[in-house]
Amino acid sequence: MMTDKNWQVMNKLEESFSNINTINFMLEELKEAIDNDRIDSARDIVQGLTSFTPVYIDNWDRKFKEAWDVVVRNEGI
Repeated sequence: MMTDKNWQVMNKLEESFSNINTINFMLEELKEAIDNDRIDSARDIVQGLTSFTPVYIDNWDRKFKEAWDVVVRNEGI
């Protein structure tokens, strides 16, 4: 049975995971910049990915742990 707390943590986990779309967009922009010899743009995108990726990973790790604790361990019920 899906409780409100279960739904909340799973929704937060899904929102966190959807941030990967941002990384995917940046990777597509990076490929386009490299393909068109826009080296300055490519460097900027790499710097952005380098800065943001650890933040996204940390966010997902925290949301996953919370969802695991609530849904699998039933600590939120």
